[in-house]
Amino acid sequence: MTIQTVNLGTAPTGDGGDTFRSTGAKMNENFTNWTHAASRYVGTAAGNLMQVGAFGLGGYMTQIPMPNDTDMMGSGFYYYDAGTAGSSTWQQVETNVFVLRSSFSNLPRGFEIGVLPYTNKFYLRSNEDGGAAWRVPVLIRHSGNTTIDANGFIKAASPIVKLFAEKIELNDEAAEQNITFEKLDVGHYLLKGTSGFATEGWYIETPKDANGNILFAVIYQQLENKDIEIKTFKKKFDVESASIIADLDNPVDISTGRWIDIRLQEIPKPVPAIPVVTKNDPE
Repeated sequence: MTIQTVNLGTAPTGDGGDTFRSTGAKMNENFTNWTHAASRYVGTAAGNLMQVGAFGLGGYMTQIPMPNDTDMMGSGFYYYDAGTAGSSTWQQVETNVFVLRSSFSNLPRGFEIGVLPYTNKFYLRSNEDGGAAWRVPVLIRHSGNTTIDANGFIKAASPIVKLFAEKIELNDEAAEQNITFEKLDVGHYLLKGTSGFATEGWYIETPKDANGNILFAVIYQQLENKDIEIKTFKKKFDVESASIIADLDNPVDISTGRWIDIRLQEIPKPVPAIPVVTKNDPE
């Protein structure tokens, strides 16, 4: 039924209008019929009308303490403070996280897509089959956190420098550093102003041929100021060690159209302070 309006009758006496009783009946209908908004409470409970900002919709998200994985929460957008007390698998991967949550049924189940604020780290997490336990969030690999190396393979990426014979190319994260390139001689290169080699995972990849053999030998070092020196040489076979080594008497430039991938240490980004509310604070 639509919202009921009162017939005020003819001015100034009100002749022909609703009586006191019929007016009251219409008012009661307006405030008890849940098929229209006038009869609903404003809030986040079942049957309520949501105001702007409820569940992170339409307004600005406010950081909330990390909820427990057993808490029942509605679908919505949240900003969890993983550094606070609570028991959540989010705390195993990151400190703070923006989350898009989709909840199923009247249980703490569903799935979440999260992103570490001000980074390109995106995660997914969902429940174990048939239970309320949440899995540990898994990192999504994408073009912002992986790179295609000189041999066509996908590798984890933080700041990446592609070193060519006459130039360098930087990905977005590497471009945030003041990196400069110097070619000191044939096969002798210097990268200045870097954050140094990555301390976890891979940090240098050299090009190979179709059979997996390196095209040239590479010798590299990180200097005390974190500049990186790289030298490339022709290969030769060492009988004593039965291995391919650098022919130090024959430097050679990096092959045309090929490059050396260098992965640098990621520089931490400051996270701006965001107001924190408790679970009992109003929306």
